[in-house]
Amino acid sequence: MSAVRLSVAAPCYNEAESIEAVVARWDEVLAKAPLSSEIVLCNDGSTDGTAAVLERLQRRFPRLRVVSFEQNGGYGRALSAAIDATRGEHVVTIDSDGQFELADGLALLEELQRGGHDCVTGWRMGKKDNLFRVAMDRGLNLLVRALFGVRLRDTNCALKVARGEVLRGLRLEARGYPTPTEIVVRLAAKGCKVGEKGVSHLPRAGGASKLHPWRTAWSMLRFLLYLRGKLKLFRARIIVEP
Repeated sequence: MSAVRLSVAAPCYNEAESIEAVVARWDEVLAKAPLSSEIVLCNDGSTDGTAAVLERLQRRFPRLRVVSFEQNGGYGRALSAAIDATRGEHVVTIDSDGQFELADGLALLEELQRGGHDCVTGWRMGKKDNLFRVAMDRGLNLLVRALFGVRLRDTNCALKVARGEVLRGLRLEARGYPTPTEIVVRLAAKGCKVGEKGVSHLPRAGGASKLHPWRTAWSMLRFLLYLRGKLKLFRARIIVEP
């Protein structure tokens, strides 16, 4: 496991239109980095030909590995599966739709090492999204501060880097949009040192967003209240882990 210094973990669902360009860009960035690396993608039951594209890409890019589900189970399950399959000393989590630069992930890694952090999460500078989703993210950050005392600008940014043993040790329960926030909340609850650094945010490289705004907002609220309850039970030593 120590032979791999950096793993890139990402979920992938119906990204046939753009995933080849995204993986090619990631591979180019990693090829220039002075450390051994791998890319782990989880194909979450894609129905648009993504599986065939990924099979071909594995022959083109030796550092790419793919884990797959036959049926779609949601962003959180797919990201968890990708993380669990990693072998790196550090793990970068990122979306596969081209909205983040992997080079920013390497900058997060430098910040992690410089500051002695267990995790550094990105905060999206100039978020490239519609007004509703920008407002929802801002509201989410205020809610996370109120419920968990986690004072970060952008808890739900998908681009993060963490020590592999710490990240692989989390038991993530969210299946969708709340997953990046769940990661930092659970790490903070375990006493991990979490930092933050600005990252660029780009328009999607292709395809369409899978989020349904109002349904997503309601699901997020219910999940955060559930997670807060679990953390209270954990701190009261009623359950073994949050």
